[in-house]
Amino acid sequence: MEMHSSAQDRAQIAKRKAILVRQISLKTKALAKAPAGYLRILSGRGKNQYYQVLPGNGKKGNPVYLSKKDMKLAGKLAQKAYDKEVLHAAERELKAWNMLAAFFPEHTVEEVYATLSPARQALVVPVIETDEEFRAKWEAVTYQPGYIRADAPVFMTDRGERVRSKSEQLIANLLYRLGIPYRYEYPVELEVDGRKKTWRPDFMILDVKRRKEYYLEHFGMLDDTSEDNYARTAFRKMKVYEANGIYEGKNILYSFETSRAPLDISYVEMKLRRTLAM
Repeated sequence: MEMHSSAQDRAQIAKRKAILVRQISLKTKALAKAPAGYLRILSGRGKNQYYQVLPGNGKKGNPVYLSKKDMKLAGKLAQKAYDKEVLHAAERELKAWNMLAAFFPEHTVEEVYATLSPARQALVVPVIETDEEFRAKWEAVTYQPGYIRADAPVFMTDRGERVRSKSEQLIANLLYRLGIPYRYEYPVELEVDGRKKTWRPDFMILDVKRRKEYYLEHFGMLDDTSEDNYARTAFRKMKVYEANGIYEGKNILYSFETSRAPLDISYVEMKLRRTLAM
């Protein structure tokens, strides 16, 4: 179940109203330039006949036959009828949103907790955590980072933590720039060859809106041809993840590189935006 704060709800309403206002303006201008009358289409024997019905002759109007060379005019008349319907629907929907806004409460159920003083907040249990509260609690979790040798190359992220490689540094900085909460090498328990073992995926990230966690694993040196090559290790990791119900796109994302094809950080950003619906 996805949770949304009142601020998000109001932002969505404002965005929708802006779209409707723009459509009302566009369609009003288009209708002012549209040709006179309306389009009538008569069908028979598998063929269509088109008429421009001009004012006059009572309710029936004054129909003028449109030949093939008049199809551009027929299109404009069809567009005119469509634009009228869009304008009518947009005006009615905007009116409904304006009516809703008049009755929209100052605070939603989720926001009541935020109006309390810190002393009162400590004494009550909120019905639903806001996204901000949920994120803060997730980020407040403490854990022991993975061990990095003292003589290993030093790569520091914009968030001030040490990671193992330049590529992991780039990914961490991307997550930080996009405002995606993450934990570096957070320990998780997986079943490996029938036994429970602690693994440390490169990153655990949080989709705040959906309250869903993903792993992000980077595989470098995939063209390593040594006996105990990196590619073999990478594929083994993927198999272990899948055996534990962790699949690419569902709850884990992969990034790759070789000596000739370095990490494409823009591609990683695209995958993150698509998966987290940013």
